[in-house]
Amino acid sequence: MNKTFKLYLVLTILSCLSGKVFGASEPPVQTLTPEELENYQFASPPADDKEVIKPLNVGQMEIMNAQRRSVRELFIRKLGILSLKGDKRDLPMLQQLVDRRLIHAREVKEWQAIGVYFGDILVREFGLHWVVYEDKLGSSKALQWRSTENYVFPVTLFSKRNYFNEKIIMEDIYRKLEGEVERFKRAAMLSPVRNK
Repeated sequence: MNKTFKLYLVLTILSCLSGKVFGASEPPVQTLTPEELENYQFASPPADDKEVIKPLNVGQMEIMNAQRRSVRELFIRKLGILSLKGDKRDLPMLQQLVDRRLIHAREVKEWQAIGVYFGDILVREFGLHWVVYEDKLGSSKALQWRSTENYVFPVTLFSKRNYFNEKIIMEDIYRKLEGEVERFKRAAMLSPVRNK
């Protein structure tokens, strides 16, 4: 007997013993009329698909502190700047790092450190706070306003722009995020249940 016939024989015997034909256990496909399709209620996603928001743990805080230190060292080494303000007055100095190409596009960790520093500016200017945002895609550090469901993700902001060869204008990015933050603050203030 050849190997193909032996495999067929084994599969046939197994299907007879189990009382099933392979593939027959799948449910039939339901056919809907156009009217039924229009009114069809899709199942809600499982509750565990919802994002989970947590405070930063000690390890995450230490990693971010190391990133902040690396940005300060970058300013000292590359630009000779010894003191930073920690607010939007630092945006022109961040722009110098970009314009003078002092960080290579492949240096993802450095760009993410710039994202942390930029995020700290947003914290100071808009009253946001750092959290860990987890969903089915993974975990990210994010900025949240109060306990609302409004988030900004600054850590990967610049590394992603570099990856896609997008121009980085710090002031423009800041103004765009400022508009978004103001919009969700207004929306939260107008909602009947105010978030703290």
